[in-house]
Amino acid sequence: MNNKLDLTNIKNAIATLEEAINYYNTDVEPPIKNMYADSCIQRFEYTYELSWKIMKKYLKLFFNKTEQELTVKNIFRYMQGYGLIEDWTKWVEYNDARNNTSHEYNLNKAQFVLSVLQSFLGDVKRFVLCLESAINENN
Repeated sequence: MNNKLDLTNIKNAIATLEEAINYYNTDVEPPIKNMYADSCIQRFEYTYELSWKIMKKYLKLFFNKTEQELTVKNIFRYMQGYGLIEDWTKWVEYNDARNNTSHEYNLNKAQFVLSVLQSFLGDVKRFVLCLESAINENN
């Protein structure tokens, strides 16, 4: 198949998220740690956004899915069904975390995002590796 899906931006986003998480996990004073936390949350938001948009584009390009079929939950269900993510319900959780922080920032919601960062990082890395493999198989 000749359809090209550019993964450069998502790979860069993953790298910046991982960098922020590494800084957040260092032993620093609270004001600095809070800034690292804010950076982690922001980087999580744009990495998540890129992820689901790439999923949607992939499903349109390679499986001719229509806009009506591609609700957020359906995107994740399809991606699990095609073996590109392990657990679609975790991705729904990431979606909820992203929506909660982007629409109304508060400390509890921020803490929730921080609690899922490591899991999300592992899942998004696996997703990109699986996606690359699937794309290569289809070309």
